[in-house]
Amino acid sequence: MTVTEELRSIESANSLRWCEHFRGYPARQRAIPWDDVRLLSERQRRVLLRSLQDFQLGESSEGRNGMARAAAYGNRVGDPHYAEAIRLFFAEENRHAAYLARYLRLSGVEPIGRSWTDFVFRRVRRLAGLETLLTVLLSAELIGEVYYRAVRNATECPALKGVCTQLLADETMHVRFHVERFRMLRKGRSRLQRTAGDLAWRLFFALTRLAVWVKHRKALRLGGRSFRRYWSEAGRGLRLALREINA
Repeated sequence: MTVTEELRSIESANSLRWCEHFRGYPARQRAIPWDDVRLLSERQRRVLLRSLQDFQLGESSEGRNGMARAAAYGNRVGDPHYAEAIRLFFAEENRHAAYLARYLRLSGVEPIGRSWTDFVFRRVRRLAGLETLLTVLLSAELIGEVYYRAVRNATECPALKGVCTQLLADETMHVRFHVERFRMLRKGRSRLQRTAGDLAWRLFFALTRLAVWVKHRKALRLGGRSFRRYWSEAGRGLRLALREINA
């Protein structure tokens, strides 16, 4: 088996394993106490619900552009399972959106249809190829982990805590899913190419972190995240991801 054939075999096996993981979601679903939606304080309602509306919109996506890129990539490298893995990933993201929408409606508010942060993220995702798409998706997952930990800490509502706990468990696996593919995409690149890619990603991540802070700082502060703590926590997630990708 040549080096190219071996890499294709590794990629295909990885994608198949992730397909099996995503299809096994019923066994990974936690019992969310939907009948225990406790009233939020006036400040929590004003801050958290508005912020959650924005994140709910961000979690919802058909992923058509992403699946098209994944299919093209899979055809190019001989990985017939990656497009399906990406489809199942977006299906899980939409389940997250459904959880958040259900919580919002139980709290007396409706999901929203547009947001400037969501608009920018979707536009950037359409700009270039698969690696740019994964950069955006992985950045969103890493920041989302910080955000949902903060929201879980900001409320005593069992239903909302349950939703956040489920999303955090899933997003830990989403990070691993994208990190493993990133490692394959970068295999064989020079140290200079990897360094340049890391620098570009760090710049994008810094801009994204700043945008999320501007939009959601009140919710993050309710969850005990000062700007310094939020910035550090998200940055630590990126450093760990890059360390695994470049290992």
